[in-house]
Amino acid sequence: MATTVKTIRNIDQKTLDVIEERGKKLGVSSNELIRTVLDDYAKRLQEIEASEVLHARIDDLITANNELIDTQNQNTLVMGELTKKIISRLDYYLPPIDVNEIQKSSLKVKKEVNNLERDKREFFE
Repeated sequence: MATTVKTIRNIDQKTLDVIEERGKKLGVSSNELIRTVLDDYAKRLQEIEASEVLHARIDDLITANNELIDTQNQNTLVMGELTKKIISRLDYYLPPIDVNEIQKSSLKVKKEVNNLERDKREFFE
């Protein structure tokens, strides 16, 4: 490991005493303790810078996702309006459908099926 000497000015004597006492409690020299604290601080700064870049990218993704959702919503509205126009044109060109007639015809079909079943039974008996 390379040795680098850095002079730190204007440090209070009380601060140096606290560092010395803490180093004794941890079983390390004050020099080692200061180096560890500075290393941790430098790592935190790097993490903060990296997180700022990451947050910017996440913000971009959120913005793109919101634009995609807005586009899908607009497409849904357009498709709904188009469907309404298609149905209205079908109503214009096709004759109206009487729901009662459909129900009556479905009942006739059911009755005819029942008659066929009865005829089969009579034939085979």
